[in-house]
Order: sequence, then structure tokens, then C-alpha cells
Amino acid sequence: RRRRRKRRRVRRLPEESSNEYTMEDAAVGTTTSHKAPRSGAKAKKKKDAKSKKKSGGVMREKEKGQNAKAFIFSSSKKAQKGRRVAAEKLEKKLHVPVHDRTTSEEPPPFVVVVQGPPSVGKTTLVRSLIRHYTKQTVNEIKGPITLTVGKKRRVQIIEVGQSLCDLIDAAKLADLVLLCVDGSYGFEMETFEFLNVLQVHGFPKVMGVLTHLDHFKEPKKLKKTKKVLKQRFWTEIYDGAKLFYISGMTHGRYNQRDVVNLARFISVAKPRPLMFRSQHPYVIGDRFEDLTRPEMVHENEHIDREVAVFGWLHGCNMKADQLVHVAGVGDMKVKEITQLPDPCPLPSQDKRARRLDDRSKLIYAPMSDVGGLLYDKDAVYVSLDDRKVNYTNKSEHFGDAKGNTIGYLGDDRSDDEDNNDIGKGKMSGVKMVKGLQSTQSGFDEKLKNSEISLFGGGAKTTGEEDIFDRKIDDDDDDDDDNDND
Repeated sequence: RRRRRKRRRVRRLPEESSNEYTMEDAAVGTTTSHKAPRSGAKAKKKKDAKSKKKSGGVMREKEKGQNAKAFIFSSSKKAQKGRRVAAEKLEKKLHVPVHDRTTSEEPPPFVVVVQGPPSVGKTTLVRSLIRHYTKQTVNEIKGPITLTVGKKRRVQIIEVGQSLCDLIDAAKLADLVLLCVDGSYGFEMETFEFLNVLQVHGFPKVMGVLTHLDHFKEPKKLKKTKKVLKQRFWTEIYDGAKLFYISGMTHGRYNQRDVVNLARFISVAKPRPLMFRSQHPYVIGDRFEDLTRPEMVHENEHIDREVAVFGWLHGCNMKADQLVHVAGVGDMKVKEITQLPDPCPLPSQDKRARRLDDRSKLIYAPMSDVGGLLYDKDAVYVSLDDRKVNYTNKSEHFGDAKGNTIGYLGDDRSDDEDNNDIGKGKMSGVKMVKGLQSTQSGFDEKLKNSEISLFGGGAKTTGEEDIFDRKIDDDDDDDDDNDND
């Protein structure tokens, strides 16, 4: 009965079925064709049996090992090629040793240049870095700003302008370049121009910063834009160049998480010193002063000026009476070089302290509104905080509960201190501050209230009166006298 059922099922099969259809498949009731195994232990066993059958019952020896790197080459050409590739990799790792010609014990600050097209966020980036390193807020970014970022590390941040001259000057002195790119717009012409200028001047280390990424609302579009800009940035610099993403602002500064990531790389960056800079001295001026006498400038505006430039010396030593090139001005002769105390010194090398103390996080920005000093074109402004510097007049005294005088406020100097030169120097400074603090009226008001007499016994002229009006009145009086005569 079973045989008859099998035969009947076979007869019911369609005519289009394949020839591989077996009686076992008919018993199961499936209509799919059989597929021989191509991988696995069973397929490998069948393959070995088939090759043994073809070779006449003799099995070839199995090749030694499956790892190509663990055994010797089977071909001499492959061996030569492998040794050649290994030698090329080793040569790429070798560099010519570059000697650091810095002679001072404390190296000069590490120059970081921030460059980018207009309205890309350069000033906001500098403010965020200053806030991260020193916990201070700078409203006006003007000139170089020096920060202490580690026990043996100082950073000097410079914001670059848009003119071609500014780009060339910045490329000559930059140790690290922060290339700001607007992520919502892409690369602009100023970026490619600055990269061409950097190639001419040795091409220092470059790190990119993508800003305005908070303009993207769709995460998918943001991810695609990041990938495209990163590949374009790698094409211009090199594969693997650092590119940071900054999105969002809080209180006029970028997010703390993005700024911390960027500041960590700036603090540990180790650029390779360029040969030309190590063999030539150069100074980055923090500030300058015009030492020419004002009366000489008043007589002749085109007179040769005597200017003092303050800054750290980079490269090798500089000598007096040698010619130097001032960017944008021309070649000048150095009259005198003087070593001054460091305005932003490194902290003490205390091995026990693992991080910088808040008191050691210094900032030096003489051209900006930091530290109470503001350098203008023709004046220097000193800001005094009454809460910190407040001298009381000697006439104001304090006493005990009975009304007896105990001492004078603000007068804690001894008699011995007034006798030496140091005490006199301190006294002159105290008197100057007291005079400034006790001033009730401005200089213009004092001029109006002042009186002057040109001749003894003559009429006095005040600042409110106009000399020319008085002269006209005198002439009118003389004309009236002549008419009466």
C-alpha cells in the first residue's frame, strides 16, 4: 500500500519539475530542488574526496599554515616587494632632527592664530577660550592676548583681520592656526587664500573649527554636511586633520563642552618648529609707545619717530644696532634692547600640584580692557576700583567707645619707611592716588574757573571769557574815542 501511495504521488507531480526531484522529497511532500552544500565541514569533506579521486588516490600535502603573515613568502618577487614596502614605511617615520634654539629658561608663548571670513564667530571663539582658561570676561578683543594654560605652557591668541597684509603677517608668526568655517555656508574664498599663504611660509599646524551648526534642524542633513566638509578639509590639509564641531551659544559664548574639547587639544599641541623661524629672531609686539618729544612732533609732523615695542623674543638672539623689518612700515634700526620682567610669568614648578591654581591662571592683554589699563592712540587710561583701592584722609580718625582717638584710617606707615628711598617711592604713589581720588571736578572745569594775568596789575582773564571777543570790544571802544575827538 505504501508503494502504491508513493507511485500515485509521483504521478500527480507537474511535468515542469526538475530532474533532481527524488523519492525522499516525494515522501516528505516538497516540490523544491535539492541544493548541494558549498561551505562547512561536509562540503569540505566532499571536496577532499573529489580531489583524492582525481589524483588517483594520493592526497596532496596540506599547505603550511593559513596566516600569510606568519610564514615565509612562497615567491621571491613577493618577498622583495614585502621588504621594499616595510623599508618605505620605516623611512616615512624618520624626521630630520630640529634643534630648539630658544636660549631663555622660560620659552615664549605659543602663538595661536584665529582666522576666518567675516561673521563666522572668531571673536566669540576667542572670548570662550579666555573664559575657559582664566574665568574672566573680555569685552573688546584688541591686539595679542596671552594666557597661562599650564605649568610650562603659555598661549598667545591673535585674531586675524580680512586684508591680505594681515593674512601674510599672521602666516609668518603662527605656531597653530584655528581655521573657522561657517558650517551652514561652507568654505569661502578667504579660507583658501589663507591656506595658500600658509603653504608659502612653511605650513604650520592647522585645526579646523565648524561653527553655526545649530542652524540645521534635521539631524540627517547635519550629519551629511559634516561628512562633506570634513572630506573637503582633509583634501586641503591632509587625511586625518583635526576638525572640531561647535553648535549653540550660552550667554554670548559657545557651549562649554565644545570649548573644553578644543582647549584640551590647544594645551597639548606640539608643532614641529620651522627652520627659518628658529634661525631668525622676531618679536610679536604686545604694545608700543611713542617716545618722541611732543613739541618736536608739533613743529614737524613728518619727523622721524622713536618708538618702543614690547613683546617676547622668538627664535634666536637679537642684537642692538641691527636692521629689522617692521611689517607694514619698512626696515628700521634697533637702538637699544632691554630685558624686562615677565608680565605673565609661568607658575612655580610644584610637583605636588596636579593642576593650576586659580591665582596662577593669568591673562595679559595690554591693548584690551583687561587689568585696569587701556591703551589708546594717544593716551593710557587707568581704572581704579574704589572697593579695592580706597585711601582715607589723615584727618579722619577712629576711636574707642569713649571717644578717645586710637589711630588714623589709611595711615599705617612708620617713620622709618619715610626715610628710605623705597618709602619715598611708595609715598609718591600713594599721594598720586589720593589726589586722583579726592578730585571733585574735571580738568575742563578747572580751566574755566582759573584766572591769568599777562601784566602786573592788569586785568585778569578767566577761562570762560573769550579773548577774541574782548579784543573786538576794545577795538570798538577805541573807535568811539576817536569819533569823540
